[in-house]
Amino acid sequence: MAARVLIVEDNQANMDLMCYLLAAFGHTPLSAYDGLQGVVAARELQPDLIICDIHLPRLDGYGVVALLKGDAATAAIPVLAASALPVSDGGAALRAAGFDGHLPKSLEPDTLIPSIESFLPTALRGRPPPAAGDGDDDAPPAAAAPRARVLLLDAAPDGGGLVASVLAHYGYAVAVAADAEQAAHCARQQFDLLLCDADTTQSRHTAFVPAVLERHRSEWAGLPLVLVTAAQDDALDGLLPPGWAPAVLLAHPLEPLQLAGALEQCTQAGSTTSTGPAMA
Repeated sequence: MAARVLIVEDNQANMDLMCYLLAAFGHTPLSAYDGLQGVVAARELQPDLIICDIHLPRLDGYGVVALLKGDAATAAIPVLAASALPVSDGGAALRAAGFDGHLPKSLEPDTLIPSIESFLPTALRGRPPPAAGDGDDDAPPAAAAPRARVLLLDAAPDGGGLVASVLAHYGYAVAVAADAEQAAHCARQQFDLLLCDADTTQSRHTAFVPAVLERHRSEWAGLPLVLVTAAQDDALDGLLPPGWAPAVLLAHPLEPLQLAGALEQCTQAGSTTSTGPAMA
């Protein structure tokens, strides 16, 4: 069983990443984009936990927590303050204002998720849902060999690190190459499939991905390729070198289960769909 977590945050990028991480670890994210929306959502939805930004439109985080803690219907719900500002007093001032704890605005899954879950009952502490075809939901995660070795080509290192961390919790071994030098280093290693982010809204993506695929055509020939674009209707012209075709085509925003299912599809039976170029 996992938790329903209300995120009160006016920054769309932060909201998207927080929702992505919580969903990846099996929780249900709920969203509110200003302080008054957050108070209404908390009263109506009765979440298990609330993560609240301090600087919000209409009603700031201090106003939100004051209303929630003063209402018998929401007083028992843990409220965590999320702020980009450093906390120099160990969170004493935030706790005095009514918050149950605080989180830094760091979206590293290995630190963020345990921090969040420490405020939840044990029964509500989730783990990443299994990829498609895993079987029993109650079975403990395997501590054996990785599902597959994935090379992620992503010219945005921060985004690549996030995806790599999430996939690691699904049981994949992930290496990230964000530039030509890193790609050349990875070309000397063995991988089972390629995951490429070719975001057409960013020129560094559209230049980087086809260049490294062409340069390392011989090393990566025959590997299944999962291609991620900015939108479902993106044209693929120029995103891949001649002879390359994706085994699976995805688009942002990525859902964790969707991504894990695509990788699972590619690793089953060597993927019978189109892949990277075969060697002549």
